[in-house]
Amino acid sequence: MTQVVFTCDWTMMSNHNRREFLGFGTTTPAMLLPEGFYRRMFFPPMPTDASGHPVEAPYGMRKIEAALLDAGVDARIVHPDHLHRYLPGEARVLLLSGHDYLGLNPPSTTFAGAMRKDPLNRVNFMRLMRLPHLLDAHAQGMKIIAGGPSSWQLTGATRSKLPWVDAFVREIGGIDSVVEGEADVAIVDLVRKALAGEPLPSHVVLEPREAPRVDQIATIRYASVNGLTEIGRGCCRGCSFCSVTQRPTRWYPLEKIEQEIQVNVRAGLTSGLLHSDDVLFYGSPNIMPREEKLLPLMRMAKRHYRHVGWSHVAVASLMTKPNLLPKIRDILLTGEQTWWGVEIGVETGSPRLITSAMPGKVAPFKASQWPELVTQAAGLLNDNSVYPACTFIVGLPQETEEDVIRTLDLFDDLWDFRALLVPMFFVPLGHLTQKDWFRHDRVTERQKELFGKAITHGLRQSRMLLDMFFEGRPESTQAIYRALFSGFIDFVTLVAKEKGLIRPHPRSEPHAMESPLRHPDQIPAPTIQVR
Repeated sequence: MTQVVFTCDWTMMSNHNRREFLGFGTTTPAMLLPEGFYRRMFFPPMPTDASGHPVEAPYGMRKIEAALLDAGVDARIVHPDHLHRYLPGEARVLLLSGHDYLGLNPPSTTFAGAMRKDPLNRVNFMRLMRLPHLLDAHAQGMKIIAGGPSSWQLTGATRSKLPWVDAFVREIGGIDSVVEGEADVAIVDLVRKALAGEPLPSHVVLEPREAPRVDQIATIRYASVNGLTEIGRGCCRGCSFCSVTQRPTRWYPLEKIEQEIQVNVRAGLTSGLLHSDDVLFYGSPNIMPREEKLLPLMRMAKRHYRHVGWSHVAVASLMTKPNLLPKIRDILLTGEQTWWGVEIGVETGSPRLITSAMPGKVAPFKASQWPELVTQAAGLLNDNSVYPACTFIVGLPQETEEDVIRTLDLFDDLWDFRALLVPMFFVPLGHLTQKDWFRHDRVTERQKELFGKAITHGLRQSRMLLDMFFEGRPESTQAIYRALFSGFIDFVTLVAKEKGLIRPHPRSEPHAMESPLRHPDQIPAPTIQVR
C-alpha cells in the first residue's frame, strides 16, 4: 500500500520530446493555437507502468523519492493522470514538486507579461490542484507537502505580495506544509510526522548551513527525465539575484555519478545530461577548472551514454582554460554525437552591471573584459560544436539605460554565432528577495529593442539548428519533427512580424558560420592567480 504519493503537473512529467531545452516551451502561454498543439511540441505525456508510475521522472523528485525509500517509507512518484487510483484512498500524504508552480520565474513572467496570458505551467499546476479526487482526499485528511525549486511561490511571503496567489491557495483548501531548501534529509521526518497525524509546520526554511553532505544525499532508484544526472550542488560565484549561490558547493564522487547513470541506462536511456550550475567546476574547490577531474568524468559518461549534454557552464570558466574544451570535445563527439548544447547565464553586456550585481561572475578576469570574454567564449563553443542558450536579465534593480545599450552592443557582436539569446524579466530571488518583480508595463524602448533583436536572432538561428536538433532519431521521425517545428517557427515569425518585433540587422546573412575566435595567446589573461 503506497501511503506517500509524489507528483507534479503535466508540463514537468514529460521528456519534452527528448530535448531538455524544449521544456522552456512550457513557460509560454498557448497563443492562437490550441493547448494540445503546445503539449505535442513541448510536453508530450510520459509513459507509465501498470501502477501509474512514470518510466522517467524529474531528477529532483527522484532524489526525494530515493531518500524516503532508503528510510523505509513507502513512497512512489505517480503520474498526475493516475492520481485517482491512490486518492482518495490509500495515500495519506501527497508530495508536490515544481520548477515553476505558478509561472513566477523569469521565463514565465517574461512570456506571460508580453502576451498578457497565463503560461502553460501555471495553467497546468492549477488544473492539477483542482482535480476533484485530490480535493476530496485533502478534505478527508490527506496532507499536502510542497517543495522543489519554486516552493517559494506558495509561501506566505509570496501570497502577501500577490493576492491572486493567496486566493488560489485558499480556494484549494490550503497546503499543509511548504518546504524551501534542500530537503533530502528533512523530508523524512516531515513525512513521518504527517503519517503519524502530528501537526506540520506551515513553512519550513532549510538554511544553507543545513544543506546535506554528499553522503546524506540518496542515489536515485528509478530513471530520471532524459537521463539527467547531478554531478554536484552549489555555486561560488555569488551573483546577487541567484538563490543557488547561497548554498555550499559539493561535488559527487565519480562512483556515485556512475551509479545514477547506470540506473538510467538499465531503464533503456542512451543519452543523458550532466547537471550542475557550472559543469567545468566539477571537483574544484575554487573557480579554476580541474582537468584531472573533468576528463575522467566525461570519459565515464561517454562510456554509458551515446550522447552527453551539459546543463550549465560559465563564461569565465570556459575562458580560464580555453584549451580544455577541445579535449572534452574529442571525448564526447564520437559515434553518433556531433554536437552538444548548454545554458550560459550571460545576464548583461555591461561591465558596470557586472560590478554592481554579479562581480564573482567574471572572476578571475576584470569586469571591463566581460563583453570580450563573452564573444570569445561563444567562438570557443561554436568552434568545438557546442551551441549555447545564453540568458540575459532585463530589469535588474541596478540596471540603467546605458547598461541596456551595452547589452544591445553585445547582441550585435553575437549575431553570427550559433546560439540562442534569451532575455528574461528580473524576479526577486537570492539576495534581492525584497525587491519587486520587473513587469511588462515597465519595459523601456531600449528594452523593447533588446527583445526584438533576441526574437529576430532566435528565429534565424532556430532554422539553422533545426536539422541537427533531432539527429539520432529514425529518418521518418526526424522528418515529422522537422516539419512540426519548422511550421511552428513560421507561425512565431508571422506573429512577431505582425507585432513589429522583427528587427533588421546591418550585417548581411553569412554564407558560412565562421566564429571570430582568435589564437589562445590573444585571449584576455586572468588578472589574479588562483592556486
